[in-house]
Amino acid sequence: MAQLHNNTYISSLPQHLFHSHILPRLDAQALFSAAATSSDLHRLCTLNSHLWNSITTATWPSLKDPLAASVISPSFNRHPAMRLTPMAATVTVSELISAVDLYYDGKPFFSKCHVTQTRKGWFLSSSLWIDLLEPNEVVPTHLKFSRNDDVEWLQNLERNLTLSWIMIDPTRKRAVNLSSGSVVSTRWQTLTEELEVVYAVMMEEEVQCSVKVTCCGKVGGEMDVKEVSVTMEDMDGRRVMGKDSMVILQRAMEFGKRKRMDRNEKKESYEKFCRMRKERGDRLLKKHKNFDLVADSMLLAFTVSAFLFWFLRTVPTVKCK
Repeated sequence: MAQLHNNTYISSLPQHLFHSHILPRLDAQALFSAAATSSDLHRLCTLNSHLWNSITTATWPSLKDPLAASVISPSFNRHPAMRLTPMAATVTVSELISAVDLYYDGKPFFSKCHVTQTRKGWFLSSSLWIDLLEPNEVVPTHLKFSRNDDVEWLQNLERNLTLSWIMIDPTRKRAVNLSSGSVVSTRWQTLTEELEVVYAVMMEEEVQCSVKVTCCGKVGGEMDVKEVSVTMEDMDGRRVMGKDSMVILQRAMEFGKRKRMDRNEKKESYEKFCRMRKERGDRLLKKHKNFDLVADSMLLAFTVSAFLFWFLRTVPTVKCK
């Protein structure tokens, strides 16, 4: 099989062998890998558009939506494959398409496409925050919702609940996945008795993209999903504005190269970012406290000086005989 990496050996084999017996057995990730191996395999993988569409939509059902299907094609770039157009600074992106899929044990149970208008004033001047669900909308999962002290249930959920958030630029025909895939953090909201599941990736050196999935339900009953949202945050804990997020997203789509990490490495990367953000916040807080201390001391000194000056001016001078 190693010899198949040589284009000469691949081209000598009958094409129907690949199209009928080999390629249909691959999933989308394996198909990407095969297409990137050689020019001949790339041609074989992209020649059959029906095969390409059936494999990719089986992996990412959200791509069946007409919004996403119109810009997807069997041309391999990033994740998933997109038709390529030259990167031009004059092209203005008017919208972004989010193709999102939630899985449990590898089986999708929620898929949705969402369009975000990026030229609107509210998007450009406010922090990036895209929520796929309406305020009162919930998505049933047919999974059990347990107590917050049920460690086994929570660990099982972390292992099996995965997410893909593909952000598509329909103008330039490019895409990037904003999700870590596997869970990097879980947090119980005590007041609301809800579970917050986080997926996060580093977009740039000091910018992290976080996808939050909020789960709710009655203990022992069915678990529902009530929020699926994405935000960006810098190392100072500030939300990235919509205008700035467009620059970051376009750079990620064009040049982004993501290191392959396993589940533990993804968690460690997320925890490292949170730890560094906290340390920077503590340093800034200490700096502000020192500044406030100096300012308070200066104010006190000024107040005392002003009082003494007033006192000396108003108290009658005693003349000695």
